[in-house]
Amino acid sequence: MKKPKSALVIVSIVILLSIFFFFVPLKDIVKNIPILKGFYQNTTLEITTPNGKATVKINGKEYGETPANINNLVAGEYEVELIRTGNNENFYKPHIFNIELTKNSTSRINIEIGPDDNLHGVLLYYTDDNTIEKGKGRVTITSNKEDSKVYVNNEQLYSTPITNISLNKGEYTIRLETSNYEDLEFPVLIREGSILNIKGYQFPIPVNFEDTSNE
Repeated sequence: MKKPKSALVIVSIVILLSIFFFFVPLKDIVKNIPILKGFYQNTTLEITTPNGKATVKINGKEYGETPANINNLVAGEYEVELIRTGNNENFYKPHIFNIELTKNSTSRINIEIGPDDNLHGVLLYYTDDNTIEKGKGRVTITSNKEDSKVYVNNEQLYSTPITNISLNKGEYTIRLETSNYEDLEFPVLIREGSILNIKGYQFPIPVNFEDTSNE
């Protein structure tokens, strides 16, 4: 009688563990084991907001004001909220950005926050891809405006959106140009075996109406 009972207990444990790991991925458990946690807590998120300051919230937790250099975050997906400070609370809207942090990487949000929904800047983060050939990386670029011209080291490649374009590892300068919007130029580092994900935002060029009343 003992053997059937033991077998029943083992089967029950296996079923319970299977259900548990189905709803809680093993990777998430490993990230929180003290000995192994340091292996995953090696990401950095740099956040800057030119021409102003903004309160930084990550997954609802406040991290002070920009510029912010946040170290030792666990690799994973995050929701970053930026709330520009100003005298008029209704002048600037809060903005939310979704970003993925990969171990051993630095991600960056460099965004100028204007009134209403106007933004100018870039969001950069890496994701791993073990199918990329040796010595190369890939880049994916989207923009808040469709059909932005994409220049890499002053050579026009494509128009946004572009997906998984292969480049040799190294440093590059990328520029986005869109009719009636301010150009956006920024340096990037292509890492071997990684996809660099870029989201660009461009301010509209202000329209100037000439005063002809004295003519």
